[in-house]
Amino acid sequence: MKAAVVNAHLDQPAVTVTDVPVPAPKPHWVTVRLEAAALNRLDAMMLEHRADEPPGTIYGSDGAGVVVDLGDALTPEPGLSVGTEVVISPSLFWGPSDVAPGDSYEILGSPTPGTHAELVTVPAANVYPKPPHLDWAAAAALPLAGVTAWRAVVTRGGLAPGEKVVVGAASAGVGSMAIQIAAASGAEVVAVTVGADKAAFARRLGATAVVDRSSETFLDDLAAAAAGADLALDPTGVLWQPFLDVLRPGGRLVVVGKMAAPTASVRVQSVYWKQVDILGSSMGSPRDFAALLDHVRDHRWAPPVDSEFPLEQIAEAYARLDSPERAGKVVLRTRPIASQ
Repeated sequence: MKAAVVNAHLDQPAVTVTDVPVPAPKPHWVTVRLEAAALNRLDAMMLEHRADEPPGTIYGSDGAGVVVDLGDALTPEPGLSVGTEVVISPSLFWGPSDVAPGDSYEILGSPTPGTHAELVTVPAANVYPKPPHLDWAAAAALPLAGVTAWRAVVTRGGLAPGEKVVVGAASAGVGSMAIQIAAASGAEVVAVTVGADKAAFARRLGATAVVDRSSETFLDDLAAAAAGADLALDPTGVLWQPFLDVLRPGGRLVVVGKMAAPTASVRVQSVYWKQVDILGSSMGSPRDFAALLDHVRDHRWAPPVDSEFPLEQIAEAYARLDSPERAGKVVLRTRPIASQ
């Protein structure tokens, strides 16, 4: 099969699409013929440290496709059989507690070979029926960013209908899906992004107000649009203080990433005087993923797809991931579109 294999040698291209052996499923694992996969910021972050990867590493946490092998000694779960159209949960071996993942937890793509390939083998517990209204590209774009947004906004953030929610990095994967989750749940959404095109994009997803982070009047504009917010989501690491300033007393700030900075600085008094909660959140449990899929099916929203590339053009796909014009997810077509 074809796969995008990571090169540990820094003098070579970061990834090379080449032939690799077809994976054989372990007992209670399944093989999925991937119709589409997706890129995440996580993939780009790991590529920065690719010199540490073992030979044959295949990245990719997001994917959707058709089950082609149930593996030996597998007792199929209800609704799971060869030919089932599925979406893959990237949280492997989460563990028994919803509070946090256990010691064996990993994200699909390293060390377990990931979805940037024609086939992938994963635990049977990590495949779920594809929501029927999603095409392959949207289904592949959903898992990692979708479950991260769901856990942050709903599980950890405790979103309630009618609340005001502020979403940072609103045109990226987690931010764009957080807008859709919150809007479909009956919340008022204030999106923070950059530029008129991305502002229009956020409004199409359900934001009722948009604030341009690049504006010289950003703090004033944010205060005017988001004052008294109940919940704020920051995937960037640089919006902690601006979001703390607009939260109501007793509000919640949920932190999911460091897209722009690995450290944050806050005025301590703005946390304790307002009785604000700062909550960390990352990825999601099997319960989170199942709840996300129910929400997507019930409200019939789809992850926004910015662009699609054949697997052989994965280098161009990574370049698009870094483009300031990108809005939504970058998807890899692991099978020719004509064969769909």
